[in-house]
Amino acid sequence: MSSYIASLFILPLVVSGLLLLLPKQPARFLVIVSAVALSALSLYLFINVDEPYKFGVPHYVNEIVAGADILLLLYFGWIAIRRKNLLVGVMSVLQLGGLLYLLKTLPADHSMQFMVDKLSTFMFLLINVISGVIAIYSLKYIDEEDCSSFRKKYFLSILFWFIAVMNLIVSSDNMEYFFLFFELTTLASFLFIGFRKDKESVNNALTALWMNQIGGLAILAAIFFIAYNGYGEATFTNLLENTGATGILLPLALLSVAALIKGAQMPFSKWLLGAMVAPTPVSALLHSSTMVKIAPFIILRLSPALRDTPVATVIIALTGFVFIAAAIGALSQDNFKRILAHSTIALLALMIMMGAVGTPVTIVAALALILFHGISKCMLFLNAGILERVFHLKQSSDMDKLGESGPFTSLVITIGFMSLLLPPFGAFIGKWMSIETLGAMTADKKILGALVMVAVACGGAVLSLLYFKVMGLMIARSGENDKLNFEKTGSIFSGTIYVLIGLIILSMLGLPWLVTEYFAPVAEESLKMNVPVITEGWNVYIGPMKLPLVPLLIAFFLLPVTIIAAMFVRFKNVDRAKEYMCGEKVNYTFSSFYFSTDKATPYFYATGVLFFVALIIVALI
Repeated sequence: MSSYIASLFILPLVVSGLLLLLPKQPARFLVIVSAVALSALSLYLFINVDEPYKFGVPHYVNEIVAGADILLLLYFGWIAIRRKNLLVGVMSVLQLGGLLYLLKTLPADHSMQFMVDKLSTFMFLLINVISGVIAIYSLKYIDEEDCSSFRKKYFLSILFWFIAVMNLIVSSDNMEYFFLFFELTTLASFLFIGFRKDKESVNNALTALWMNQIGGLAILAAIFFIAYNGYGEATFTNLLENTGATGILLPLALLSVAALIKGAQMPFSKWLLGAMVAPTPVSALLHSSTMVKIAPFIILRLSPALRDTPVATVIIALTGFVFIAAAIGALSQDNFKRILAHSTIALLALMIMMGAVGTPVTIVAALALILFHGISKCMLFLNAGILERVFHLKQSSDMDKLGESGPFTSLVITIGFMSLLLPPFGAFIGKWMSIETLGAMTADKKILGALVMVAVACGGAVLSLLYFKVMGLMIARSGENDKLNFEKTGSIFSGTIYVLIGLIILSMLGLPWLVTEYFAPVAEESLKMNVPVITEGWNVYIGPMKLPLVPLLIAFFLLPVTIIAAMFVRFKNVDRAKEYMCGEKVNYTFSSFYFSTDKATPYFYATGVLFFVALIIVALI
């Protein structure tokens, strides 16, 4: 088993190096074969890993990791000097000082550095399948980028290097190793966001760098606290074994801070919103299955220790606030990728919230949200790239009547929104479970439960308005062209979209099976408790919650299918007339809505700062 796991680390690194050397055609073949191989490996591990698998590495690897940590932080310092950025410089000095102190005083030997369990294999599957699709899509997208041939190779190389780092971070049990991989993802975000080298890209990349460095500093502080308070080795396993010990809430809070920053929760959402200046495959990588999913992964890993603690209470309140604030902020956006970015921040808040609540139902809900959000958001972002490359559109206001010139692209975007919004898709099920669980929470925490439930319900309604805002523009028609002509986007663009649509449909049809065979076992292993899941007739019972399958299937045909089918209804040889116009023919159109929430943004950020301060305070009390 160890050889299969190691392949997920080594193969993308080897591919990353080869892509810098190979000519164009062999490189394209290598990308496609490697993407398929990594997906197959992750599927094999997802099916066959039944018990946590722990393994170590030779002693000299510890020295390599320590050296890599130092070199990486020195590189961050060099960036600060070169770009004259004070914040990056301060963060680099603080991190380097803390790391050197820890390396000098902590034991150099580690028993086990890696642990692969069901949660890790779940993340493997998401990371490698979705990132593989993005890598294949990038072959065409980056080929049309205005840069040198080496820069195009460099982009694909960094992409595969990033896949290796993501596989490593979700396998790390030792926190020193976890810190290195966390900071390597920070480096990846800096390189990706600044890829185009214009002023806005560089500034946004620097913002992503110093904000995520705060998360790295929080991880170092957690390692220091664990080691110097007699809790043993700084590993996630050891931390969870000391659940309930005096003072253990502080490292939990610090690791949660790292997760919340990586998940772009307010006031740290600016780094992810700024990532929209990068090439579209970067947006898909950061927002769908990879970078930001570190946030719910950390919270799910810590969930048994966080549950029913003051730290969890603050996280639940913070993410409830962010869910509705990000949804409101999205309504004022016109850029299509920024709309998707705001909704990502909102849905990440919901995933993190469910992990912090830490009941069997909420863990299953978080896993369903992670999976369906990963697939759907990847498809939506890749379509944003198609809009940019094929239709030369970036703003949602320019997508008016796209259903006429690009019916297939409009259909795919609609399917993506439907999969995040309506039953029987997993994202809807995850939200449903969330609201039901929060309703039950009001019995113990009346005020918090009620406020968060209202925030989730209202945020969900606002996101629905947001999605219909965009769909209303796309499906509008002038009435002058009744002939349906599907656009040609190229085999790579269309092929990757077909794969993602297929994954959405398979996940939807297999949802009961996924819940019983995979989500529930992941929740059981994470929480170390039984998760009762029973299938009786056309109902799935997850603990006290009932999931009726027949109404969901009926809703599917009444809502998504009806809406999608309406896009292709054409009235031939028919004049459109308004009432009170005596039958006079008129041109018709639909309008969307717009209002600004920019004035509220500083208040949203200030509230987020207060929540982060409260998170540390409750851990110290």
